[in-house]
Amino acid sequence: MKGLFVILFFLCLISCEDIDSSGNLVPLTAYQDALLPSIEVNGTVLHAETFGDISKPIIIFLHGGPGGDYRALISEFGAENSARYPSERTVEDSGLTRLQDDYFLVFYDQRGAGLSQRQWDVSFQEYMDDLDGVVDYYLTRKFELTGLSDEKVNIFGWSFGGILATSYINSHPEKVENLILYEPGPFSKDVWDYLKANTTSIFAQVGKDWLEEYLLSKDHITPDSYERADYQLMVNVFRAQPEFHEHPDTPLWRFGAMLSDDNLDFSLSQDYDISSNIKSSFEGNTLFMAGSLTTTELPDYMDMQRGYYPSSEYYEIPETGHTGPWEKPEEVSEQIRNFIK
Repeated sequence: MKGLFVILFFLCLISCEDIDSSGNLVPLTAYQDALLPSIEVNGTVLHAETFGDISKPIIIFLHGGPGGDYRALISEFGAENSARYPSERTVEDSGLTRLQDDYFLVFYDQRGAGLSQRQWDVSFQEYMDDLDGVVDYYLTRKFELTGLSDEKVNIFGWSFGGILATSYINSHPEKVENLILYEPGPFSKDVWDYLKANTTSIFAQVGKDWLEEYLLSKDHITPDSYERADYQLMVNVFRAQPEFHEHPDTPLWRFGAMLSDDNLDFSLSQDYDISSNIKSSFEGNTLFMAGSLTTTELPDYMDMQRGYYPSSEYYEIPETGHTGPWEKPEEVSEQIRNFIK
C-alpha cells in the first residue's frame, strides 16, 4: 500500500510539472506546429486554410474578438468541424464552408489569436496590415495559379471582424467588392456609448483594467506564459455576453488573452470613427445581418450601424443571437449566396 502511495505521489508530481508545458493547457499555435495549415504575412505565422476552387470569387472571413478564431465559422451546431488538422476532420461541408461550391473561401486566425503566432503587443494597425497582406496574398496566388487578375475580394466580418472589415474598407475601398457584416462591432463613439449603456456584458468593461490586474494577480502576464493566460481567460471569463445571446457551446480552439485588454482602447477616444471615408469612397455592396434575439435587446443598434454606409441590405435571422453563423449557418450561407450574385 505504501509503495502504491509513493507511485501515485510521483505520478502527481510529474503531471503537475508537465501541465504548464506547451500544448497541454491549450493547443499549439501554427508557429509551433508545422502540421497546422498556415501562411506567413508581415513576418507572422497566421493559422489559415482555404476551401473551394481558387478560380471562383474570393471570400475572406474575419472572426470575432479581439482574440477569437475561425473554428465556429467552419463548424455548426450539431456537426462541429472540430479537429485542428484538416486531414483529421470527418465533416467536409459544415458551417459556412458549405459555400465552397460557389466561392473560394479563406479563413484565418488574426495575429495573436486562435492558433496564430503569439505576440506581446498587437496594434489595430497591425490587424489592418495583416488583412491587407491576406488580401494581396490570395489575389496574387489566384493570378499565379489561374491567370485571373482579380483586383477585389469579398469580405465577411462577424462581431470584431466587422470593425476590422469596416476600418479596412475605410482605408482600401478599392479592394472590396461585396461586404457582409453579421452583428459588427461599433463603428463610432456614439454606437459604443449606446452599446455600453445598454449591456451588462463584457462590452461594458472595455477600457477598464480588470483583465490585466486579474492576470497579473495570477502571475500570468509574462512573455513565456501565453498558454497560461489564454487558458485562464477561457476557463474564467469567456462567453459573458447575455444581451447578445451568444451560445455558450460555440466552439473555440484558443482565445488570445493578451489581445482582450488593450486592443479596443483606440475606440475609446472622443473622435473614434472608423467609417469617415466610406460614404464617399466605397462603391461596393453591403449586407448587414443580425439575430432576432439580439435586435430585441438592442433595437437601435443595427440601424445606427447601417447609417455609416451609403446603402445596404438587411436580413434578420430568426430565433438566434450573436452566434447565428454557427447556430444557423445554412440560412446565413443562403443569404450570402443571394447577395453575391
